[in-house]
Parts: sequence; C-alpha cells; structure tokens
Amino acid sequence: MLLPHEWRMPELKVFASSVAVVVSSCDAFFDAWRPFVFFFRKHWSDCPFPVFLIVNRLQVASKFVQPISVGPDREWASNMMTALASISRPYILYFQEDYFLNGRVNNELLAEDFAYAFDHDAASFCLHARGQLEPNFQSLNDRFGVVPRDSDGRTRLQVTLWKTEALRGILRPGESAWNMEARASERTQDLLCLSYSQRRNRPIPYLMSAIVRGLWTPEALALCRQAGVEIQPRFRSELSDLAWRRRFRRGIDRVRLAFALAKQRNRPIELDTAAE
Repeated sequence: MLLPHEWRMPELKVFASSVAVVVSSCDAFFDAWRPFVFFFRKHWSDCPFPVFLIVNRLQVASKFVQPISVGPDREWASNMMTALASISRPYILYFQEDYFLNGRVNNELLAEDFAYAFDHDAASFCLHARGQLEPNFQSLNDRFGVVPRDSDGRTRLQVTLWKTEALRGILRPGESAWNMEARASERTQDLLCLSYSQRRNRPIPYLMSAIVRGLWTPEALALCRQAGVEIQPRFRSELSDLAWRRRFRRGIDRVRLAFALAKQRNRPIELDTAAE
C-alpha cells in the first residue's frame, strides 16, 4: 500500500496511444484553420496526441495537423461518422475549428481527468461547464461531476473527451451539430457522462466561440490582433448586435466564400504559419 505522499498521477503522455484530437470543421470555415493551429501550438506545444482536422475537399499542408477528407458536406453527424471510421484510437478529444486556445493547457490536470474517465469507463467528459448546473448534478469533487440521466446537456459539443464507440453509437446520419446537441442526450441515458461544474481552473482554456452565427466575434478578432495572427483569406464579416446587419453581412459573405473556395481549390493551405 502506497502512502499519500507516494501517490503518482500518470503523465499525459501515458494516454498518447489511446487518444486523438479531432477538430470538427468543413471547408466553409477554412478561414479559421490557420488561427486555430496557431493558438493550439502556442498554448499546447507539447500536446502528445495526433491532431486530425476534418475537411471536405480542400487540401492542407502541415507538419502538425493531419487532414481527414470526408468529401462533400453532408451535415455534421455524417461528416463525423466518416471521420471516425479512419481513427483507430479508442478515445477522441473533440474540438471545433473556432475554439481558439487562450491560455496554457494544464497537462497535469488533464491527465488526472483522463485517468478518472478511463478508470470509470466514462462515455464522455465535457471540459467546459454549463452556464447553470442542474439541481441533481452529482459533484464528485470541486471541479467535475456526473451529468444527470435526464439532463438535456449530456451531448454538448464543447471540448470533450469522448469514447469513440460511444460517440459513434449516438450519431445519426444527416443530423446537424445543433440538432445533435438538442436530441442526442436521451440516447446516452445508460452511459456515464461527466462534466466540469465550473469554468475556473479548466485544463484547456479556450475562446468559445470565435465564430457565432457565421460571423467573427469581436473577441476573436481582438485575440488575433493581439497575437499578430492574420486571418487569410478575410471573407467573413464581424458579428453585429443588429439582426438586419447580421443578415446583410452573411448574404455578402456567402458570395465572398464562393469566390474564396474557388480561388483556394487545388492550392494547399499552409497551416503552420499564421503570424503576420
């Protein structure tokens, strides 16, 4: 029997053969790929896991990110099903392309969380707390707990450690990300789902989200300016508080996106250099 001062938590690299980072995206959001990679490498340069980026048809060039081409966009769930078929790791760490890291990743804390999830056969472990916890949320410590079986927040698409088979089992072809979040919780009622209970002291701090309603948030643009990150090509407008202005800007942006995609076709996107 070990004394308390002799206890040793595993290092994050222990999980390297079991976990893959999967960045959910599609070609319509390729303007976020270079900033995402910049901030990921800046704040998690010692990430021990392979990083996969879901793309449709665009080509990328990177020593850090491996693309998974899923072909024509068929909504979020179908794209994810295709991507997961090419990943052999039993767990994935889910990201989205507009989740920009904005602080150093705490590898020690993340290793503790992974160890708990692995030891207790958790189907998912969401590393971002809800704005308001359910009354019957079961806290396990001062950081995280068990999401209630009847919660509608069991499948939130935040940065989450997912058991690959569990995620695959709740996906439905053609389902959007929004519909998955709204409908899939009941599909997980027999599974153990964990979640952070507060947004302080998270192992992976990130901006959620850089793109809202199809437009860049002011916070994301400020983060990029401060870091000297150039968004190229710049076809996406900035978010506005006015609904009519958002609609107008999205209309213009759809035309700009079509031109940007046509121009980028057959030209690999360099992901490893985003600084101005």
